[in-house]
Amino acid sequence: MEPISLALLVCQRSADRSGATWAAVFKPWVDLRLVLSDAAKGIAAGLDGAALVQGRGRNGRPPIGHSLDVFHTNQHANCALRRPWRIAISAAEAAAVAAGKVADAKRVGRDARAVAAPARVAREHAEACLADLERQHVAWQRARAALALFRPDGTLNDREYAEGEIQAAVVELTGPDWQKTRNALTDRRALTFLDDLHERLRTAVPDDALRAACVRRWSLRHHRSPAHAPTTDGALDAVLDEVIRNGPLNAVEQAAYDQVRHIIRTTVRASSAVEGINSVLRMHQGRHRKMTQGMLDLKRLYWNCRRPMSGRRKGKSPYELLGVALPSTDFWNLLAHSPQPTETLSN
Repeated sequence: MEPISLALLVCQRSADRSGATWAAVFKPWVDLRLVLSDAAKGIAAGLDGAALVQGRGRNGRPPIGHSLDVFHTNQHANCALRRPWRIAISAAEAAAVAAGKVADAKRVGRDARAVAAPARVAREHAEACLADLERQHVAWQRARAALALFRPDGTLNDREYAEGEIQAAVVELTGPDWQKTRNALTDRRALTFLDDLHERLRTAVPDDALRAACVRRWSLRHHRSPAHAPTTDGALDAVLDEVIRNGPLNAVEQAAYDQVRHIIRTTVRASSAVEGINSVLRMHQGRHRKMTQGMLDLKRLYWNCRRPMSGRRKGKSPYELLGVALPSTDFWNLLAHSPQPTETLSN
């Protein structure tokens, strides 16, 4: 199945990041279905403005879905875990030093009672810090698992289950360091991608039993459940799973499975490509302290003409995957090409 294109279509230098500016960016995309972004208010306001202009949600036109990028949620959580990690490491080192003093006193035959009490206090403090770190880490991993497409047992995730897991996890994620993570996890947009996934699956395969079997087949073939997760219950379930996983399919079943596989593979939860481009642009900005629109256009052209050397998109540039007709997809040849009057180049 043809991989989707990660094309960079808009790379604009703007005076601000207001809702009006973002609305102007979204306005031409009349068939836009889903947007993934961080929790920036300007993007949300721009989406609302573009949806209003395009008449989304009226006259049979579906609204524009907005899902929060799990990349930024992970980033906030990693930052929040740094403080308890540093505290636990420091407490463990202090406990080791105190225990060393007790050992030194005993080795030379001195009374160790004077240093034993501080060593015991340091050890108990270190154990408490490590327990607190483990509590926060386990809670975050539970919330992080709720943002996946599949549950730990290999069944398809949904909003109801994910919200329950997140609510149970955020109880343990206390303190100001976790505020951004809690806000992102409890935002309704955090699970929009699951709503979109189920809607696409229902539209592609209306038959509930057939759709469930296709999803189960994909899960058994690709999902890696942890060792403690119960994947089967007895010999009969194991036999049924083997039939679902490797059994032959008729034409209707194969077509349904192809649809389900495509939808699962093209369900996006993070704008990793955008963050990758941002990292390149920030390096250039750090060296030159100035980023012109012309330079942004050149970087956009280079990205869209670049052919990856590995992965699903190996050997094909984003323009080629989109089917854009160009005289050449080589970056330098395209720069040297002089367009004829009848030619229209996307850049």
